[in-house]
Amino acid sequence: MLLAANGAAIASLVPVILYQLGAVKHLPDPPAKIFDSDRITGSQIAHPFGIPDGLLGIASYGTTLALAIVASESKTAGRLLGAKLLADAGAATFNASRQVVRFGKLCSWCMGTAAATGVMVYAGRQFISRVFCDENARG
Repeated sequence: MLLAANGAAIASLVPVILYQLGAVKHLPDPPAKIFDSDRITGSQIAHPFGIPDGLLGIASYGTTLALAIVASESKTAGRLLGAKLLADAGAATFNASRQVVRFGKLCSWCMGTAAATGVMVYAGRQFISRVFCDENARG
């Protein structure tokens, strides 16, 4: 489930990247006034340091994917994955909140990424617990 959710997060970023790089002219949204993906993903805040945040997201979720693949074989990778999942959840929450506060709207594609991140956190909860618990402790 963790790998599938990670793949879904990456897949939902692809249209955003295509829009941010000018390969497509419009991001379709569901028919609700709360969504404005074009405005949000085309904004200056969606380009930190002049880099489209979709590209940064792909790099980030690619790192999570790599850790998820090796986590069962390495205790260190498992703990790193737990920490990375927490970072992913924090970033997704921050970005969703910032969209509402700054624009009063949401990017539907970004919400797909956020939802997939929630599933990733749920599926990876055993790795997250390793961040906070010493596996060798008894009691």
